Parts: sequence; C-alpha cells; structure tokens
Amino acid sequence: MRNVKLERTLAVARSSVWAVLADYQNIDDWNDGVKKCHPIGDATGGVGAQRQTELAPDGKMKMRETVTEWVPEEKMVVAIDKTEKMPVKQATMTFTLSGGDETMLFTMNYEYEPKSAVWSLMGPILDRQFGKGFNGFIDLLESEAQARAAT
Repeated sequence: MRNVKLERTLAVARSSVWAVLADYQNIDDWNDGVKKCHPIGDATGGVGAQRQTELAPDGKMKMRETVTEWVPEEKMVVAIDKTEKMPVKQATMTFTLSGGDETMLFTMNYEYEPKSAVWSLMGPILDRQFGKGFNGFIDLLESEAQARAAT
C-alpha cells in the first residue's frame, strides 16, 4: 500500500467543512474533478452510504465509494473498492477535522494499492499526481464551505 497525506489549515469553521463533506451524494455540485456522482442504494449519508463517481474530464475513470466510518464534524472514512480505468485497485480515504469556529485543521490521508506491478513501480509519480489533485480538492472544499457559511 502507498500513502499520500495532506494537512492544511482552512479559513472556515469545522462545521461548515463537515456540512460539505456530509452532503455525500452531491460532490459533483462543487468538485470540478467529478463529472457525475450517482447514489447507490437508499443511504445518502453515514456509515454504509455509497456512491459511484465518474471523474472529469470525460467520466471514463470511475470508482465506487462506501462510507465505513462517520463521526460528525470529526472524521469520515471512505473505502474505494471498485475502480474502472484507474491505476488503483483499492483505496481508503480518511478525512479528519479538528479546530474551531474560524479556522480548522483538515487532514486527508489516502492509502492505496496500485492496480499492477507496473503501476507499483510508478508509485512516486502517482503520489505526486494524487497530491496535486488532492490539493485542488481541498481548495474547492474550502471555497464551497466558505460559500455555504456565507448564505
């Protein structure tokens, strides 16, 4: 397993960031890295909620995500257990939130298993690419949380 971990201080309340993350089925409304998101089953939040995401730009890269841990305003763990046209066989994404009302610390930890030996050899390159993409995700998350807090 490989690991990419990012930690950033965000200029928004923890509750606002959680509200965006907890709107689990609507990630495609604010994350331009996701072309489409489809709920799987009836659960829209909490442990057991599932979604199928199609990644931008063309939606050919797909993944099924399942929430495996949900601690409101503190932690969400998402298992990625089915992928299409991606270099990842499986992964776990952990979001950890701490801090207060004006700023908060956001930690994103992505543990993944490359799909093949070739992708394993390219691990350092994948790590850098994932890191860039995840930094963009955090930027968008912060902006969306700030926008929702202002309304």
